[in-house]
Amino acid sequence: MKKINLIVALVITLSACERIVELEIPSSDPKIVVEGQITSQLEPWEIRLTMSQPYFDQSNLSYVSNAEVSIVGTDGSDVKLIHTDSGYYKSELSQQCLLGETYSLSVSYDGQKYLASEETPMAFPIDTIASYYLPENNGFIEEGYYVFIQGKERPQKGDFYLFKAYRNDTLKDDFGSNLDNDEFGSVSYLNEDFDINNIASELSKGKTPRPFPFTVEPGDTVRVEQLAISEKYFNYIFDIEAQLGRSGTPFDPPPANPNNNISNGGLGYFSVVHKEEAKIVVDE
Repeated sequence: MKKINLIVALVITLSACERIVELEIPSSDPKIVVEGQITSQLEPWEIRLTMSQPYFDQSNLSYVSNAEVSIVGTDGSDVKLIHTDSGYYKSELSQQCLLGETYSLSVSYDGQKYLASEETPMAFPIDTIASYYLPENNGFIEEGYYVFIQGKERPQKGDFYLFKAYRNDTLKDDFGSNLDNDEFGSVSYLNEDFDINNIASELSKGKTPRPFPFTVEPGDTVRVEQLAISEKYFNYIFDIEAQLGRSGTPFDPPPANPNNNISNGGLGYFSVVHKEEAKIVVDE
């Protein structure tokens, strides 16, 4: 058990007093943490393995360098990943996930085996990417140039997406992850019912598209990644952001590990995603 001293200030009328409170924080044995994502694009597959740390431990990560790691797919693929550095395991050749196929990760370490699997989700390509200057009176955070995409959704419900936008090769995540789904109607980032090639006309009709939440400048290169993900991975990212957003108020969620798909008590997540990209150079 670890003892944490907290100073509790009690303000009574015009006077104040301080009391030392000792909290017993239960400790636990380190657990393996799996971080990995494979996609539908042709690229090397990579997984990272580390060991968990106590909540208040700020020391350096403990890497796992002597595990046996492989990924097997229902498409017949059987790929061994080799340790490179700092807990990263990488395939020797580029690989890609096929639509509708299931891929299973196997990690053998310290006499234990950890498993995880996911199916490659379906998604349509991005049809259009465009930029447009929006004045402040359109209700956006600030006036400036914004980037929009347009794409199609599947007829059936159950689409979950993670969108990543890069401005001049720098990931723009100031407002957290751009998660989106069709739970309340449509995937808003896809702007399916909006004429993205005629934004001025659409705005004049009172329609409001959804841009990525940052301004750009003429000459900037913006690249957008559309990642179709599973519902479970969507919830995993949401849980992580809830923990990262804790501000020390009574309304914060209690510290907890997010739900994951690693068996045998492991932590982290192994995700299989359908990845589409689009790029634009912003002009005036």
